[in-house]
Amino acid sequence: GSKVMALLDLLERNKAEKKIVFVHHRETMVQIDALLTARGLSFVRFDGALSGQDKDAAITTFRDRVPILLSTESGGEGRNIQFCNTLINFDIPWNPMAIEQRIGRIDRIGQQREVFIFNLVARGTVEDQVLRLLHPFMPFITEEIWQSLPHEGEALIIAQWPTYSENLAFKAEEELMESVMNAIRAIRNRRSEMNVPPSKKAALYILTEKPRI
Repeated sequence: GSKVMALLDLLERNKAEKKIVFVHHRETMVQIDALLTARGLSFVRFDGALSGQDKDAAITTFRDRVPILLSTESGGEGRNIQFCNTLINFDIPWNPMAIEQRIGRIDRIGQQREVFIFNLVARGTVEDQVLRLLHPFMPFITEEIWQSLPHEGEALIIAQWPTYSENLAFKAEEELMESVMNAIRAIRNRRSEMNVPPSKKAALYILTEKPRI
């Protein structure tokens, strides 16, 4: 797709320059992993499944040996990567603070070069709608992203608000998710009633009449 082609174009530019590629979904990471491998681009992965030692090793490898760090959201937390000044957001997360955390890995005290942030968003997609929904919470960043992309209208602040569509109403899934949330609430309430510390693991047995849960 157009986002993949845009990503490859960015990675092919100045290949020796360090670049971080952030993805939101693990499935996306697997796909991009295969794509970069097929293209012969050197990179290292960073995700939540790695141990603390392996995470440190991945950052070291990125700093000393390879030009690309392919990372999930976990790479946006608690890491200082000022030796890199280019960040590519392949996926736009729902949580605005996640974007801030990603940028904060390289745009922080100690960074001595200009920072470049690339946000890949395809017009007319869910991500396009996410930008509109995020705008009231982080207007400056979303407006800047919007203006850098092909768009209709003068500014995001006056763009049409996403409209409801019956095709996007997944009632069965909503009911299933509500059941899961109710179970989580019940567990938390019971732990609180029994004074079970948050750090203590407890055995859990769920009895339900719904076979899908």
